[in-house]
Amino acid sequence: MASMFLNDYEKRVKALENYKKAIINEVVNIIKTISVDPVIIGNMVYFYVQENGKDVPAYCYLRDYDKNNPKWLPIYDSNNTGEFGWYEFEQCCRIFDVIRNKVMNI
Repeated sequence: MASMFLNDYEKRVKALENYKKAIINEVVNIIKTISVDPVIIGNMVYFYVQENGKDVPAYCYLRDYDKNNPKWLPIYDSNNTGEFGWYEFEQCCRIFDVIRNKVMNI
């Protein structure tokens, strides 16, 4: 009986991780296809960067942004290392919404 619940739990966790990846890919595709250039919102600049061979949404503070040598950091800290970005995906989704709305002129 317990294995049934454990299997169901693992299946749902995997589905959630797949959903997170889909959201991240969608944000990157919006930036790549519609914006093409980094997106400036307030005192932050957003774009994408390669992390472990995959494109992920990234940010840089406007004061640190150098067009020739930007210091991009991934927005989502999926390993919760505290080295960069946000590790709560809900916060990342709020940022992703702002980026999407800015790029799409919503």
